[in-house]
Amino acid sequence: MLRWFGLVLALVLSAPAAAGAFMQPPEEGQIISQLAFSGSTRAYDGYGRLGPIPAWRKFELTTYAEYGLTDWLTVIGSPSWFTFRAPEARPSNYFGPLPTSTLSRVGAAEVGARIALVEWTDEIISFQATARYAAGGVTSQPYVDMGRRAQIDARLLYGRNFEMLDMSGYFDAQIGFRTGGPLGPQLRFDMTYALRPIDFVTIMLQSFTEITPGALGQHFMLQQKVQASALVDITSNVALQLGVLGSLRGVNAARERGVVTGVWVKF
Repeated sequence: MLRWFGLVLALVLSAPAAAGAFMQPPEEGQIISQLAFSGSTRAYDGYGRLGPIPAWRKFELTTYAEYGLTDWLTVIGSPSWFTFRAPEARPSNYFGPLPTSTLSRVGAAEVGARIALVEWTDEIISFQATARYAAGGVTSQPYVDMGRRAQIDARLLYGRNFEMLDMSGYFDAQIGFRTGGPLGPQLRFDMTYALRPIDFVTIMLQSFTEITPGALGQHFMLQQKVQASALVDITSNVALQLGVLGSLRGVNAARERGVVTGVWVKF
């Protein structure tokens, strides 16, 4: 049981990235600061079966920034910080309530760039590569989806702006590969569907899927999350975000539930 619980802790994912396929205009950018509060009392085992685990809670602050150097090159940076609270192992001669421990660390730091490959009318195909580093040290790795101190994340992105029933919106899809996950290299599939029903509100539905190939019951890992949120414009350059997130399914992963808040600033 303790071994399984340790594995579950190692597969707690960091907050979903907010990057998209579209480029930032030259000398313009945006900063997205998100606070995520999440936790779990159940987890999927190596065959996708759901079972109880000792409850844990996590708080994470992530700041994502991007800036347009040219019309075809956007640079990216993202530091993070987290606090994780979970029960300690029960001593063999102890039968009272489980004591808890708290770990607070600098999380993963990410830096990289996105380049436009093909762009036409309302659509774009771009390529993005970033380097991730466990700035909080080896002890922080299991809590930010890292099996090694350093990772490379490369992905192909597609974005499209559209109009539907007099409402503007956009669709974003990403296919990625990341080295050094907790159980090995990862395939990642992220999608965002956004619609603006009124002038100052944007509704976003996002999915984040992570797969580590391998034998079922051993090193295969699947984690699929969804996040629904609303962005409310406070000014032309500042918006507030409020949303919920949760795991849809998984293998060798926790079933996570939580709340996301954020501030989006354009400059």
